[in-house]
Amino acid sequence: MKLCQSLLLFSKGRTNHMVPPKNKSSPLPARLKRLRAINFWIAMALWFLLFFCPLPASGQDKDLNKPLVASGTSPILEKGSADARSLALEEALRAAVEQALGYLLPAQNIVRYYPLLLNRILKEPMSYVKDYQIVQEGEAFGLYRVTVQTTLYSANLTRDLRQLGMFLAASERPRVTILVAERTNADEPWRWWWRIDSVDEKPPLFLPALAKLMAEQGIVPLAPNLLSESIPQDSNYQVPLLDDAQGAALAKALVADVAVLGQVSYRATGMGEAGMTSGSLRAVRANSGETLARVSATVQVQPSAEQPVIDYGFSALAERLAPHLVDGILAPYAAVSKTPRDVSLQVEGVRSYGDLILIKEYLQRSPVIREIRQIKLKGDQGSFSLILAGNLDALEEALEGHDFGTFVTSAELMGENVMTVTILSKR
Repeated sequence: MKLCQSLLLFSKGRTNHMVPPKNKSSPLPARLKRLRAINFWIAMALWFLLFFCPLPASGQDKDLNKPLVASGTSPILEKGSADARSLALEEALRAAVEQALGYLLPAQNIVRYYPLLLNRILKEPMSYVKDYQIVQEGEAFGLYRVTVQTTLYSANLTRDLRQLGMFLAASERPRVTILVAERTNADEPWRWWWRIDSVDEKPPLFLPALAKLMAEQGIVPLAPNLLSESIPQDSNYQVPLLDDAQGAALAKALVADVAVLGQVSYRATGMGEAGMTSGSLRAVRANSGETLARVSATVQVQPSAEQPVIDYGFSALAERLAPHLVDGILAPYAAVSKTPRDVSLQVEGVRSYGDLILIKEYLQRSPVIREIRQIKLKGDQGSFSLILAGNLDALEEALEGHDFGTFVTSAELMGENVMTVTILSKR
């Protein structure tokens, strides 16, 4: 940045002395031509620096232990100023928590799981507010606006995000196979997708509803149509209601981490088109047979103009069961997840910016790297500002002796959050 400022000052100084000759037909003095050539190369240098010099990412230097400033607004309308002020204050506190989410989580996680964060985190922002002070408020253009300075319980927020699995990388999220039998009438047989001899089987209704909700909350449900060829030719698994041992073994054969087992059913109540859906599910780990969650519910179903009553009933049942089921499945995985932290990666022996690009592309593929926030180059010294959500030792091991094609690297830990990487020529 100092270099950029110096070049700007030098350019301004030179430009002030560039006075064109009064006689346009006379040749340019040799000194003026040299000055124009110098200014051309200065402009090119400034363009290069402004284009390639990285700027600090927003939020990089923020500390959740320091006050955050946020604003909220609410229409006054017929509610009056008092109600509008209360709603604007709540919106301002919610905005402060959203700022904290921007610091703790990668942007893509916030976008992907925003409905979940809205329902489980942002719905009650006061749960994370340690204290706040209103620094400005007032009415303007029919809106009441409140600006607050607030300090958050960062440990509580981090804990709840971990329980939701927000710190898990995509590769760390559990793969789940849903082995749930269903029926739409008490007199008909159970339907189940893992049946080998099924002919003209109706598509399941409950499974896609549950899979959609689980995916929105960070679980990876495996699609049955992709697993049909992997079902073992074993009669032990050819039953609609699997016990824990059968379900765990079948899930393991399908390369899943967790099996969701149980049954759901719909029953007409005899009162018009109304009915009742009920179900009992449990989640079992494939490698150990450990039960992670047990949930059950019954939902009264009324006729709907938007969906057939049976479809609506299974969707409503899935909405009732999914949150508790997901919490139980994620708990053991989230407990060992790492809270993201800032890490500095120093690079020595850089020959060109292209070397840093190669290292950046490699870092982007690492499961322990959440975000690359800044890249700098000064002489033969480069640096990366990273958000790490894993073990720095693992990153050191990966970079030690790694072949990048035109060079190899060595790596050494210099502190808890600092590592030095040296670029070495290939021999």
